[in-house]
Amino acid sequence: MKNTGVTLVELLVVLAVASILLAIAVPGYAYLAGTSRLAAVTNDFVAALHLARSEAIKRGMRVTVCKTRNPQAAAPACDAGAAWEQGWLVFVDGGTRGAFDSNDILLRTQGRVAGVIFTPPQNYSRYVSYLPSGTPQGSGNLANGTLSLCATGSRRDIVINNAGRLRLVTGTC
Repeated sequence: MKNTGVTLVELLVVLAVASILLAIAVPGYAYLAGTSRLAAVTNDFVAALHLARSEAIKRGMRVTVCKTRNPQAAAPACDAGAAWEQGWLVFVDGGTRGAFDSNDILLRTQGRVAGVIFTPPQNYSRYVSYLPSGTPQGSGNLANGTLSLCATGSRRDIVINNAGRLRLVTGTC
């Protein structure tokens, strides 16, 4: 009867080849995961801006996207000291501009996003509002600006023009 199996040398060769392949694949996977996370967060933020613009036009009222530290709170609030990556609120802004008041209508919340850094321009440092005409207005009262999002060396810029339309630009951090 013949014994079947592998020798110690064969096993070591297979482990060496597997280790080399794994060492090549892991950094590529980390980059892929980071760029996928960046794309997902960018898409979520763009969707929030599109929702704000369309609701402002539909309702004939200002709709605001603001940053917040705790979007899941019972009474969420806009927070000028928060970072965009901590979360944001989309709401019909009928009261104080850029502040979520008791009579405002909350449309959507977004919780903390991990692994992505937002770099807003001064104009959008606190919030982005859309007027009933669909034009944007930031906390600096200007219409246009570019928000940059970075993760694992990749960058996505959300460029908002004077009419409120968005476009994406890719680059490196």
